[in-house]
Amino acid sequence: MITGAINHLALDATDIEAAYRNAQELGLEIKEDGIQSIPAFWNKGIRYFNIFESNRETIEFCQIL
Repeated sequence: MITGAINHLALDATDIEAAYRNAQELGLEIKEDGIQSIPAFWNKGIRYFNIFESNRETIEFCQIL
């Protein structure tokens, strides 16, 4: 799949669980099954999920741990 000029746009979230529930409630197309994590990213890791926007751009919601 071609992603365009940028791969994705990332937004900081202070409560990733609430953001994920909100995305589900709004019926957004979530890219992954559940909240993902990368334990060794930045100091204590991150938790994130991605959605597809209406034009198929990827928007990431990310909480720094």
